[in-house]
Amino acid sequence: MTAVIASADTPARMPAGIPYIVANEFAERFCYYGVNAILSVYMVQHLHFGQAQATVWQSLFKFGAYFFPLIGAIISDVFWGKFKTIMTLAVVYCLGCAVLATGGGQGTLALGLFLMAFGTGGIKPCVSTNVGDQFTSKNQHLIERAFSYFYLSINAGSSFSIYFCPIWLDAYGPRVAFGIPAAMMALATVVFWLGRKRFVVVPPAMTENPNRGLALFALALVPAIAISVAVFNFVGADYRTLAALFALVGQLILIVWLCLNTGLRRKLPTQLVSWMQEAFTGPALKQITGLALIYYIFVAMFWSLWEQSNGQTWTLQATSDLMDKHLFGFLANVPGFSALANYEMLPAQIQVVNGLFILAMVPLFTFAIYPALGRLFTLTPLRKIGIGLWVIAASYLIVAYIENRIMHGIRISLWWQILAYMVLTASEVLISITALEFSYKQAPLKVKSFIMAATYLLAVSVGNAFTAQVNGAMVKPLEASAVATGEQTWVTLKAPGSLRTGQKIDFDGDNGIGITGDDGQPTPLAGTFLIDEIDTAGSRVRLADAVHRKPVASSGEFKAATATVSTYKLVGPDYFLFFAGTAAVTAILFIFVAGFYREKTHVREHDDNG
Repeated sequence: MTAVIASADTPARMPAGIPYIVANEFAERFCYYGVNAILSVYMVQHLHFGQAQATVWQSLFKFGAYFFPLIGAIISDVFWGKFKTIMTLAVVYCLGCAVLATGGGQGTLALGLFLMAFGTGGIKPCVSTNVGDQFTSKNQHLIERAFSYFYLSINAGSSFSIYFCPIWLDAYGPRVAFGIPAAMMALATVVFWLGRKRFVVVPPAMTENPNRGLALFALALVPAIAISVAVFNFVGADYRTLAALFALVGQLILIVWLCLNTGLRRKLPTQLVSWMQEAFTGPALKQITGLALIYYIFVAMFWSLWEQSNGQTWTLQATSDLMDKHLFGFLANVPGFSALANYEMLPAQIQVVNGLFILAMVPLFTFAIYPALGRLFTLTPLRKIGIGLWVIAASYLIVAYIENRIMHGIRISLWWQILAYMVLTASEVLISITALEFSYKQAPLKVKSFIMAATYLLAVSVGNAFTAQVNGAMVKPLEASAVATGEQTWVTLKAPGSLRTGQKIDFDGDNGIGITGDDGQPTPLAGTFLIDEIDTAGSRVRLADAVHRKPVASSGEFKAATATVSTYKLVGPDYFLFFAGTAAVTAILFIFVAGFYREKTHVREHDDNG
């Protein structure tokens, strides 16, 4: 597909390809967010992961989903162009969804998530920049509206799947709950193919032997990924995630330097060298360096916090029965409303309010809040981001308050978490939409996909890497010597006096102890439990399950040699207060850094011939 089709549109109107892009994004985001919504619950309740372990796995999945855009952007900008890249990697995406839906263990989970991350990550920078490619300087005033449609489609698709996937998981199990999003991804691929003749197509940098260049790129990339995986497995949990990230990025920088500054340059295709020269030297390099400081530190911190509301720690918090999830329980005594009063949301459904708040807040901010603030001071994109960092920190103070109540056995209404979502969504409007448009406009024309991936999307990846790092490093091993089984389960520990009632405790490995699950079936003593009572005289603690806070009935003989028992260094609300404090410090630093950045907009010049 090489033709540039644009002349059918009046330049001042919305381009004809936009509806296909928006529809494709709706279905693809339905798939991604549907899977993401139930992933932690699936890992904890079906595979018996500990909560920190589940958060690490899901954060690493998201890390891949937002790191692979860097690879997809290079494939798109240099070798294949956006359309071929999207179509090819969408097939990989569909394959990953199918593996996830038909699997049932950690091995198939890892394979399915990897293929999904590679597929969704590879197409992500191409789809978003494809929106901007449809415009010229003559109708660039419509870019903001198009990105708003694009962003609304994301939130509409995610809202539907976030609401229904937890129901399907609860009623029909993981095959149906993961299978329906897989079908939606197949639909997204078909919709995008149907719009192929409507898109403005920006050709890739390499028009001669692009597949040869792609093969050389793969030969350099695969060893770099393998070395980074080795670093992840070799380094201790306190530093492994960030060490692997730095190793991978460092190797990619080294590869680029060798290609441009050694004899290797003469052996590479001329067009490939020219693209690398444009992307990694001169204005583009300066632009990446300036954007990187803003995105990798400040926007990345926003994403570290935001992503935890998206099927992770906020959802796991809501699994506790101490959070009253009867949304309209206050109508219990009102005649005729008993059915509505008895309606109870599932824990993974609560995040749907984020998408609903987006649908309400985008026009509210666009037509009311932004104009009002603009009358007080010049509201630049960087100032929106700075305000948003303070707002998201406030949302975590609310979640910390909720966690404190739950840890101390006090019932609390779901409406408190909905309030936290409302505050968090306000920060999302301020930062996410702003950063998406800002990253596109700041990127030079021929490297837009790459810079979008290297700044906006990689910042999401870095944020998830930070979350995975914190959750991996905060795990604190406990020395368990015995387990007393029966109607109650007591675990003998070394120095239990440092622990607190309501604190989480994880079990893994072959410990020889079995319990009765919620479904009445026997399961291993694995996953996250709570410390319900501490007997310091006997150096032991009594377990309660993390959802219902009821005593754990168990049987079997404890195998201390093959058991793994641990707790968390950040206890209860301390976890959320840590992230709130980190966001506040980041917001303070941003005030000083933002003043040094100089904006420069890049869009295509209008051509009456298309």
